[in-house]
Amino acid sequence: MGDLTLFTPETVVLLGALLAFALSVIGAPYRVGWFVSLVVAAAAVAVTIVFLHATGEPFFPGIYRVDAFSQPLKLGIAVGLLLTLLGAGNPGTVRRRNRIDLPVFLFFAALGMMMLVSATELLTLYVALELSAYGLYIPAALHRAQRTGSEAAAKYVLYGAASSAITIYGISLLFGATGTTDLAGVAGAIGTPLGLVGLLLTLSGALFKLAVFPFHAWAPDAYQGAPHQAVTFIGTASKVAAVGVLARFISLASPSPGALTTALLILCVASMTVGNLAAIVQRDFKRLLAYSTVAHAGYIMIGLSCSTDLGVSAAVFYTLIYVPVVFCAFLVVCVLGADGSNPDKAAIAGLYRRSPLLAATLLVGMFGLAGIPPTIGFAGKWVLFSAAIDRHLLWLVVVGAVNATISLYYYLLIIREAYLTPPADDSKVRLAPVASAAAWIAMALVVLGGVFPRPIWDLAENAARALAMN
Repeated sequence: MGDLTLFTPETVVLLGALLAFALSVIGAPYRVGWFVSLVVAAAAVAVTIVFLHATGEPFFPGIYRVDAFSQPLKLGIAVGLLLTLLGAGNPGTVRRRNRIDLPVFLFFAALGMMMLVSATELLTLYVALELSAYGLYIPAALHRAQRTGSEAAAKYVLYGAASSAITIYGISLLFGATGTTDLAGVAGAIGTPLGLVGLLLTLSGALFKLAVFPFHAWAPDAYQGAPHQAVTFIGTASKVAAVGVLARFISLASPSPGALTTALLILCVASMTVGNLAAIVQRDFKRLLAYSTVAHAGYIMIGLSCSTDLGVSAAVFYTLIYVPVVFCAFLVVCVLGADGSNPDKAAIAGLYRRSPLLAATLLVGMFGLAGIPPTIGFAGKWVLFSAAIDRHLLWLVVVGAVNATISLYYYLLIIREAYLTPPADDSKVRLAPVASAAAWIAMALVVLGGVFPRPIWDLAENAARALAMN
């Protein structure tokens, strides 16, 4: 056995899940469970920062690795959990009798995601993948409009079950090709036809979480029909875990065989193009964010497709900064949709007059997603395009730049609605103190990160180096 203290961040999240479950069992009021969960989530962030540079194996050798690759991703997951809970003070879209259960599933999902990015053995990875998935399936079904929530959850579960089945089949092929479930042992078989097919099938679970085309079909309906707080966590933390799995598997095949590189590039271009073109015609803000997620999955795939240290660094960097950037948009959804509705462009109209702080949060989020300086989204796209140029994939940079220009159109339309369109309703939008704090924290991370991106980039570079050494 190794040093069990290395499992401390995950232990804190597990204790948070158990504590939230205990409060649910005794029927505690939601505000009590939410406040306790918020404190534990903040503790999880603090503990993860303390263990940010820890290395070692807490359990038996070869199944679970704590290193410079896993720890920054765990920090991104913990921050996503904390931000989601900050925006969950008034979960108006969640059924009233089930609101106390929401933090339970968020904690269990976060635990599975943290385990995913450290798993170095196929069965451990699959169990962590399922734990993170079921922690998200259930909250997706808790919408106060039962028919809406059930439809969203059904599509999410069906697509998730299909990707899970494909993943376990891929794992069986990898095991058949190598006779081992250890990732280090699997790496030797990636160059064989059976090993390559097994790798591609195994990646389907992570591609589903990241909402990469064609694994994205669940996203628009699930985003639209699931409770706002559940979608916030799905749209932030789960992307970090997915990139962790993809980067670890793709590194096994580095330098990638031609077939794998071709497959990744096709998924990359298709995700960017389909996501951005579909987002243009959306009026429901959550559906727009869903297709925006598909497009950003394509941007992340630019770095992963390069199969270089710089590409992995860029992908990790972009994933970490994506959490606070997209949270700004989801916080607006949570506040405007506190009555149980899904905000559309009409609900956003004149937001500057109704709530200057919320409008500023939306502005920062849209600028970050579009990659406009001084937000950190600009630095994210810069490093991704730099990685592609370094790999002599200039055509991919052109495709990415064209797609970024397309996305700029619909992001600016949202900003125009918020600042230049008269509101249909002049009533003020009042933010709770915790929601206001969440807005300021998210905006600070996006803007200050854009001005001083070096600390996050250093973490991403160290992550890529650690992955290359494994």
